[in-house]
Amino acid sequence: MDSEGVVAAKVADETTKPAIQEDGAESKAGMTDLLMLTDKSQLQALAMLLRNNEELMMSQAIKSETERIEYLKTVSDCYTRTMKLLDDSMAARTTYERSGGTRSLVARDMDDYVVYGLNACLQNVRNCCVRLDAIDKLRAHYDALADAVADPAANVEGLAAEASEYKAAMWQYCYNQRSASARAHSRAYSQALKLEGIDFAELVRRHQLRLGYGSKGEEFEDLDDTQKLEVYNSIIVESGRAGLPVRMFSSGRSAGGPKIAATTWAEAVSVFIMAAGNLAWDVFTTEHEVEAILKGSLNLLAGLGGFAVEAVVGAAVTKAVANVGAGVFACSLAGFVVGAIAGLIFVGVSGLLINLIIGSPRKVPDMSKLMFHTAVMPDGMALAYAVSH
Repeated sequence: MDSEGVVAAKVADETTKPAIQEDGAESKAGMTDLLMLTDKSQLQALAMLLRNNEELMMSQAIKSETERIEYLKTVSDCYTRTMKLLDDSMAARTTYERSGGTRSLVARDMDDYVVYGLNACLQNVRNCCVRLDAIDKLRAHYDALADAVADPAANVEGLAAEASEYKAAMWQYCYNQRSASARAHSRAYSQALKLEGIDFAELVRRHQLRLGYGSKGEEFEDLDDTQKLEVYNSIIVESGRAGLPVRMFSSGRSAGGPKIAATTWAEAVSVFIMAAGNLAWDVFTTEHEVEAILKGSLNLLAGLGGFAVEAVVGAAVTKAVANVGAGVFACSLAGFVVGAIAGLIFVGVSGLLINLIIGSPRKVPDMSKLMFHTAVMPDGMALAYAVSH
Protein backbone atom coordinates (compact mmCIF):
# COMPACT_ATOMS: atom_id res chain seq x y z
CA MET A 1 0.00 0.00 0.00
CA ASP A 2 1.36 3.48 -0.89
CA SER A 3 1.79 6.28 1.66
CA GLU A 4 -1.54 7.88 0.78
CA GLY A 5 -3.31 4.58 1.28
CA VAL A 6 -1.60 3.98 4.61
CA VAL A 7 -2.66 7.35 5.96
CA ALA A 8 -6.19 7.00 4.61
CA ALA A 9 -6.52 3.55 6.14
CA LYS A 10 -5.69 4.96 9.55
CA VAL A 11 -8.77 7.19 9.46
CA ALA A 12 -11.32 4.42 9.78
CA ASP A 13 -9.82 2.74 12.83
CA GLU A 14 -7.87 5.47 14.62
CA THR A 15 -10.09 8.56 14.76
CA THR A 16 -11.64 7.31 18.00
CA LYS A 17 -8.35 7.46 19.91
CA PRO A 18 -8.06 10.12 22.62
CA ALA A 19 -6.79 13.54 21.62
CA ILE A 20 -3.30 14.74 22.33
CA GLN A 21 -2.22 18.35 22.57
CA GLU A 22 0.89 19.82 20.97
CA ASP A 23 3.05 18.77 23.93
CA GLY A 24 1.72 15.20 23.80
CA ALA A 25 -0.49 15.43 26.89
CA GLU A 26 -3.72 13.49 26.73
CA SER A 27 -6.87 15.57 26.34
CA LYS A 28 -9.84 14.89 28.61
CA ALA A 29 -12.15 16.30 25.98
CA GLY A 30 -11.27 13.56 23.53
CA MET A 31 -11.76 14.16 19.83
CA THR A 32 -13.91 17.25 20.33
CA ASP A 33 -10.83 19.42 20.91
CA LEU A 34 -8.51 20.70 18.22
CA LEU A 35 -5.09 19.09 18.04
CA MET A 36 -2.48 21.57 16.80
CA LEU A 37 -0.30 19.75 14.28
CA THR A 38 3.18 21.28 14.42
CA ASP A 39 4.98 18.46 12.62
CA LYS A 40 5.10 19.56 8.97
CA SER A 41 4.76 16.02 7.64
CA GLN A 42 1.56 15.54 9.64
CA LEU A 43 0.13 18.82 8.39
CA GLN A 44 0.97 17.78 4.83
CA ALA A 45 -0.72 14.42 5.43
CA LEU A 46 -3.83 16.21 6.72
CA ALA A 47 -3.96 18.37 3.59
CA MET A 48 -3.65 15.24 1.45
CA LEU A 49 -6.41 13.42 3.34
CA LEU A 50 -8.76 16.36 3.00
CA ARG A 51 -8.07 16.53 -0.73
CA ASN A 52 -8.70 12.82 -1.24
CA ASN A 53 -11.91 12.80 0.80
CA GLU A 54 -13.21 16.01 -0.76
CA GLU A 55 -12.53 14.80 -4.29
CA LEU A 56 -14.62 11.70 -3.59
CA MET A 57 -17.37 13.74 -1.96
CA MET A 58 -17.52 16.27 -4.82
CA SER A 59 -17.63 13.49 -7.41
CA GLN A 60 -20.71 12.08 -5.68
CA ALA A 61 -22.51 15.27 -4.63
CA ILE A 62 -22.25 17.47 -7.75
CA LYS A 63 -24.52 16.37 -10.59
CA SER A 64 -23.33 18.84 -13.22
CA GLU A 65 -20.03 17.88 -14.87
CA THR A 66 -19.14 21.52 -15.49
CA GLU A 67 -19.68 22.43 -11.85
CA ARG A 68 -17.95 19.27 -10.67
CA ILE A 69 -14.79 20.22 -12.58
CA GLU A 70 -14.89 23.67 -11.00
CA TYR A 71 -15.24 22.31 -7.47
CA LEU A 72 -12.57 19.66 -7.99
CA LYS A 73 -10.19 22.44 -9.04
CA THR A 74 -10.98 24.26 -5.79
CA VAL A 75 -10.17 21.10 -3.83
CA SER A 76 -6.90 20.68 -5.72
CA ASP A 77 -5.97 24.35 -5.24
CA CYS A 78 -6.50 24.07 -1.48
CA TYR A 79 -4.02 21.22 -1.40
CA THR A 80 -1.34 22.63 -3.71
CA ARG A 81 -1.39 26.10 -2.15
CA THR A 82 -1.17 24.62 1.34
CA MET A 83 1.87 22.56 0.36
CA LYS A 84 3.57 25.49 -1.38
CA LEU A 85 3.05 27.81 1.58
CA LEU A 86 4.41 25.21 3.99
CA ASP A 87 7.46 24.60 1.79
CA ASP A 88 8.19 28.31 1.38
CA SER A 89 7.88 29.17 5.07
CA MET A 90 10.05 26.21 6.05
CA ALA A 91 12.71 27.14 3.48
CA ALA A 92 12.80 30.75 4.69
CA ARG A 93 13.16 29.63 8.29
CA THR A 94 16.05 27.33 7.40
CA THR A 95 17.80 30.04 5.38
CA TYR A 96 17.63 32.70 8.09
CA GLU A 97 18.54 30.28 10.88
CA ARG A 98 21.88 29.67 9.17
CA SER A 99 22.84 33.32 9.60
CA GLY A 100 21.27 33.79 13.04
CA GLY A 101 20.40 37.19 14.46
CA THR A 102 17.00 38.86 14.84
CA ARG A 103 15.93 37.97 11.31
CA SER A 104 16.13 34.29 12.24
CA LEU A 105 13.68 34.96 15.09
CA VAL A 106 11.31 36.71 12.69
CA ALA A 107 11.52 33.79 10.24
CA ARG A 108 10.86 31.31 13.06
CA ASP A 109 7.72 33.15 14.17
CA MET A 110 6.58 33.59 10.56
CA ASP A 111 6.88 29.85 10.05
CA ASP A 112 4.98 29.08 13.26
CA TYR A 113 2.31 31.62 12.26
CA VAL A 114 1.86 29.83 8.93
CA VAL A 115 1.62 26.45 10.67
CA TYR A 116 -1.03 27.73 13.11
CA GLY A 117 -2.88 29.48 10.29
CA LEU A 118 -2.97 26.35 8.15
CA ASN A 119 -4.19 24.32 11.13
CA ALA A 120 -7.04 26.83 11.40
CA CYS A 121 -7.81 26.55 7.69
CA LEU A 122 -7.65 22.75 7.53
CA GLN A 123 -9.35 21.93 10.84
CA ASN A 124 -11.80 24.77 11.50
CA VAL A 125 -13.05 25.53 7.97
CA ARG A 126 -14.76 22.48 6.52
CA ASN A 127 -15.99 24.29 3.40
CA CYS A 128 -13.20 24.00 0.83
CA CYS A 129 -14.45 27.10 -1.03
CA VAL A 130 -14.17 29.24 2.12
CA ARG A 131 -10.90 27.52 3.01
CA LEU A 132 -9.26 28.44 -0.29
CA ASP A 133 -10.06 32.09 0.34
CA ALA A 134 -8.58 31.84 3.83
CA ILE A 135 -5.40 30.16 2.54
CA ASP A 136 -4.97 32.88 -0.08
CA LYS A 137 -5.26 35.59 2.59
CA LEU A 138 -2.69 33.79 4.73
CA ARG A 139 -0.40 33.51 1.71
CA ALA A 140 -0.66 37.24 0.97
CA HIS A 141 0.25 38.08 4.56
CA TYR A 142 3.17 35.65 4.58
CA ASP A 143 4.50 37.17 1.35
CA ALA A 144 4.31 40.65 2.88
CA LEU A 145 6.22 39.48 5.96
CA ALA A 146 8.81 37.69 3.79
CA ASP A 147 9.36 40.82 1.69
CA ALA A 148 9.68 42.94 4.82
CA VAL A 149 12.25 40.73 6.55
CA ALA A 150 14.30 40.52 3.33
CA ASP A 151 14.50 44.32 3.09
CA PRO A 152 18.02 45.41 4.20
CA ALA A 153 16.56 48.65 5.57
CA ALA A 154 13.84 46.94 7.60
CA ASN A 155 13.18 47.73 11.26
CA VAL A 156 14.00 44.16 12.22
CA GLU A 157 13.23 44.61 15.93
CA GLY A 158 9.82 45.99 15.03
CA LEU A 159 9.20 43.09 12.64
CA ALA A 160 10.18 40.64 15.36
CA ALA A 161 7.58 42.08 17.74
CA GLU A 162 5.02 42.12 14.93
CA ALA A 163 5.58 38.50 13.87
CA SER A 164 5.51 37.35 17.50
CA GLU A 165 2.14 39.00 18.08
CA TYR A 166 0.64 37.61 14.88
CA LYS A 167 1.79 34.14 15.88
CA ALA A 168 0.23 34.42 19.36
CA ALA A 169 -3.06 35.75 17.99
CA MET A 170 -3.33 33.02 15.35
CA TRP A 171 -2.86 30.37 18.02
CA GLN A 172 -5.82 31.82 19.92
CA TYR A 173 -8.08 32.06 16.86
CA CYS A 174 -7.20 28.54 15.75
CA TYR A 175 -7.42 26.74 19.06
CA ASN A 176 -10.59 28.41 20.32
CA GLN A 177 -13.02 28.08 17.41
CA ARG A 178 -14.44 24.56 17.22
CA SER A 179 -12.96 22.88 20.31
CA ALA A 180 -15.52 21.71 22.86
CA SER A 181 -13.38 22.88 25.76
CA ALA A 182 -13.14 26.36 24.22
CA ARG A 183 -16.88 26.50 23.52
CA ALA A 184 -17.54 25.63 27.17
CA HIS A 185 -15.89 28.89 28.21
CA SER A 186 -18.49 30.95 26.34
CA ARG A 187 -21.55 28.72 26.79
CA ALA A 188 -23.04 30.81 29.59
CA TYR A 189 -22.47 33.96 27.55
CA SER A 190 -24.21 32.48 24.51
CA GLN A 191 -27.07 31.23 26.69
CA ALA A 192 -27.56 34.71 28.16
CA LEU A 193 -27.77 36.22 24.65
CA LYS A 194 -30.27 33.55 23.67
CA LEU A 195 -32.48 34.24 26.71
CA GLU A 196 -32.35 38.00 26.10
CA GLY A 197 -33.27 37.54 22.45
CA ILE A 198 -30.16 39.39 21.30
CA ASP A 199 -29.33 38.75 17.65
CA PHE A 200 -25.83 38.89 16.23
CA ALA A 201 -26.22 42.33 14.67
CA GLU A 202 -27.31 43.80 18.01
CA LEU A 203 -24.41 42.11 19.79
CA VAL A 204 -22.02 43.67 17.28
CA ARG A 205 -23.71 47.06 17.67
CA ARG A 206 -23.27 46.98 21.45
CA HIS A 207 -19.55 46.38 21.21
CA GLN A 208 -19.15 48.88 18.39
CA LEU A 209 -20.67 51.63 20.56
CA ARG A 210 -18.69 50.52 23.59
CA LEU A 211 -15.48 51.04 21.62
CA GLY A 212 -16.64 54.48 20.51
CA TYR A 213 -17.40 53.60 16.90
CA GLY A 214 -20.90 54.80 16.11
CA SER A 215 -21.37 58.05 18.00
CA LYS A 216 -21.97 59.80 14.67
CA GLY A 217 -24.43 57.20 13.44
CA GLU A 218 -21.91 54.95 11.68
CA GLU A 219 -23.07 51.43 10.88
CA PHE A 220 -20.71 48.47 11.27
CA GLU A 221 -20.17 48.30 7.50
CA ASP A 222 -18.96 51.93 7.59
CA LEU A 223 -16.03 51.02 9.85
CA ASP A 224 -12.62 50.18 8.45
CA ASP A 225 -11.35 46.62 8.78
CA THR A 226 -9.15 47.46 11.75
CA GLN A 227 -12.14 48.81 13.68
CA LYS A 228 -14.28 45.81 12.70
CA LEU A 229 -11.58 43.51 14.02
CA GLU A 230 -11.56 45.38 17.33
CA VAL A 231 -15.34 44.91 17.62
CA TYR A 232 -15.12 41.16 16.97
CA ASN A 233 -12.19 40.73 19.36
CA SER A 234 -14.14 42.63 22.03
CA ILE A 235 -16.99 40.09 21.72
CA ILE A 236 -14.59 37.15 21.89
CA VAL A 237 -12.81 38.48 24.97
CA GLU A 238 -16.02 39.38 26.83
CA SER A 239 -17.45 35.91 26.16
CA GLY A 240 -14.48 34.29 27.88
CA ARG A 241 -13.66 32.29 24.76
CA ALA A 242 -10.11 33.56 24.24
CA GLY A 243 -7.59 35.97 25.72
CA LEU A 244 -7.01 38.19 22.70
CA PRO A 245 -5.63 41.73 22.69
CA VAL A 246 -8.62 43.73 21.45
CA ARG A 247 -6.51 46.19 19.48
CA MET A 248 -3.39 44.19 18.64
CA PHE A 249 -1.44 46.44 16.27
CA SER A 250 -4.51 48.29 15.11
CA SER A 251 -3.83 51.31 17.31
CA GLY A 252 -0.16 51.39 16.37
CA ARG A 253 0.75 49.77 19.68
CA SER A 254 1.87 46.31 20.58
CA ALA A 255 -0.31 44.47 23.10
CA GLY A 256 2.60 44.85 25.51
CA GLY A 257 2.57 48.63 25.30
CA PRO A 258 5.45 50.17 23.31
CA LYS A 259 4.58 51.83 20.03
CA ILE A 260 5.49 49.72 17.00
CA ALA A 261 4.88 50.30 13.31
CA ALA A 262 2.95 47.30 12.00
CA THR A 263 4.65 46.91 8.63
CA THR A 264 2.28 44.26 7.25
CA TRP A 265 -0.95 45.25 9.01
CA ALA A 266 -2.83 45.82 5.74
CA GLU A 267 -2.38 42.14 4.86
CA ALA A 268 -2.70 40.88 8.44
CA VAL A 269 -6.07 42.48 9.06
CA SER A 270 -7.60 40.55 6.13
CA VAL A 271 -6.51 37.29 7.77
CA PHE A 272 -7.55 38.19 11.29
CA ILE A 273 -10.91 39.79 10.54
CA MET A 274 -12.01 36.56 8.84
CA ALA A 275 -10.71 34.47 11.76
CA ALA A 276 -12.27 36.78 14.35
CA GLY A 277 -15.57 37.05 12.50
CA ASN A 278 -15.87 33.27 12.24
CA LEU A 279 -15.00 32.91 15.92
CA ALA A 280 -17.49 35.59 16.98
CA TRP A 281 -20.27 33.76 15.11
CA ASP A 282 -19.15 30.53 16.79
CA VAL A 283 -19.45 32.25 20.18
CA PHE A 284 -22.92 33.55 19.36
CA THR A 285 -24.31 30.23 18.10
CA THR A 286 -22.79 27.95 20.77
CA GLU A 287 -26.13 27.36 22.51
CA HIS A 288 -28.28 27.09 19.38
CA GLU A 289 -27.14 23.72 17.96
CA VAL A 290 -27.43 25.19 14.48
CA GLU A 291 -25.35 22.56 12.70
CA ALA A 292 -27.57 19.69 13.86
CA ILE A 293 -30.71 21.55 12.79
CA LEU A 294 -29.26 22.39 9.39
CA LYS A 295 -28.22 18.80 8.74
CA GLY A 296 -31.75 17.56 9.33
CA SER A 297 -33.29 20.05 6.90
CA LEU A 298 -30.60 19.90 4.23
CA ASN A 299 -30.86 16.12 3.98
CA LEU A 300 -34.10 16.69 2.08
CA LEU A 301 -32.22 18.63 -0.62
CA ALA A 302 -29.27 16.27 -0.99
CA GLY A 303 -30.73 14.60 -4.07
CA LEU A 304 -31.21 17.83 -6.03
CA GLY A 305 -28.62 19.01 -8.53
CA GLY A 306 -28.60 22.41 -6.84
CA PHE A 307 -30.92 24.74 -4.97
CA ALA A 308 -31.42 28.38 -4.05
CA VAL A 309 -30.78 29.77 -0.57
CA GLU A 310 -32.70 32.54 1.15
CA ALA A 311 -30.94 33.83 4.26
CA VAL A 312 -33.31 35.99 6.28
CA VAL A 313 -32.18 38.78 8.59
CA GLY A 314 -34.26 38.79 11.76
CA ALA A 315 -35.34 35.16 11.41
CA ALA A 316 -34.99 32.86 14.41
CA VAL A 317 -31.44 31.53 14.61
CA THR A 318 -32.69 27.97 14.29
CA LYS A 319 -34.91 28.65 11.24
CA ALA A 320 -34.19 26.03 8.58
CA VAL A 321 -36.88 25.13 6.05
CA ALA A 322 -36.30 23.01 2.95
CA ASN A 323 -38.83 23.41 0.14
CA VAL A 324 -37.92 20.49 -2.10
CA GLY A 325 -40.53 21.27 -4.73
CA ALA A 326 -39.35 24.85 -5.20
CA GLY A 327 -35.68 23.96 -4.71
CA VAL A 328 -35.27 26.61 -2.02
CA PHE A 329 -33.65 26.44 1.40
CA ALA A 330 -34.65 29.21 3.83
CA CYS A 331 -32.60 29.85 6.94
CA SER A 332 -31.51 32.59 9.29
CA LEU A 333 -28.39 34.59 8.53
CA ALA A 334 -26.70 32.85 11.47
CA GLY A 335 -27.68 29.49 10.02
CA PHE A 336 -26.21 30.42 6.66
CA VAL A 337 -22.89 31.50 8.20
CA VAL A 338 -22.61 28.33 10.31
CA GLY A 339 -23.68 26.13 7.41
CA ALA A 340 -21.25 27.77 5.00
CA ILE A 341 -18.22 27.48 7.29
CA ALA A 342 -19.14 23.88 8.15
CA GLY A 343 -19.49 23.06 4.47
CA LEU A 344 -23.12 21.98 4.80
CA ILE A 345 -24.09 24.70 2.30
CA PHE A 346 -21.55 25.50 -0.38
CA VAL A 347 -21.11 27.40 -3.62
CA GLY A 348 -18.00 28.44 -5.52
CA VAL A 349 -18.07 31.98 -4.10
CA SER A 350 -18.67 30.88 -0.50
CA GLY A 351 -15.54 32.69 0.68
CA LEU A 352 -16.69 35.96 -0.87
CA LEU A 353 -20.15 35.64 0.67
CA ILE A 354 -18.73 35.02 4.15
CA ASN A 355 -16.39 37.99 3.76
CA LEU A 356 -19.34 40.21 2.86
CA ILE A 357 -21.43 39.01 5.80
CA ILE A 358 -18.56 39.39 8.27
CA GLY A 359 -18.13 42.94 7.01
CA SER A 360 -21.83 43.72 7.42
CA PRO A 361 -23.72 41.53 9.93
CA ARG A 362 -27.04 43.30 9.24
CA LYS A 363 -27.12 42.58 5.51
CA VAL A 364 -27.36 39.54 3.25
CA PRO A 365 -25.36 39.46 -0.02
CA ASP A 366 -27.33 38.99 -3.23
CA MET A 367 -27.59 35.23 -3.69
CA SER A 368 -30.52 35.20 -6.09
CA LYS A 369 -28.53 33.87 -9.06
CA LEU A 370 -26.46 31.31 -7.18
CA MET A 371 -27.03 27.57 -7.09
CA PHE A 372 -25.95 25.94 -3.84
CA HIS A 373 -25.14 22.34 -2.98
CA THR A 374 -25.12 20.33 0.21
CA ALA A 375 -22.96 17.51 1.52
CA VAL A 376 -21.25 16.61 4.76
CA MET A 377 -17.72 17.85 4.19
CA PRO A 378 -14.81 15.86 5.68
CA ASP A 379 -13.92 16.95 9.22
CA GLY A 380 -10.32 18.14 9.33
CA MET A 381 -10.31 18.05 13.12
CA ALA A 382 -11.15 14.34 13.16
CA LEU A 383 -8.65 13.60 10.39
CA ALA A 384 -5.93 15.41 12.36
CA TYR A 385 -6.24 12.80 15.11
CA ALA A 386 -5.71 10.02 12.60
CA VAL A 387 -2.50 11.45 11.16
CA SER A 388 -1.10 12.28 14.62
CA HIS A 389 -0.93 8.65 15.79
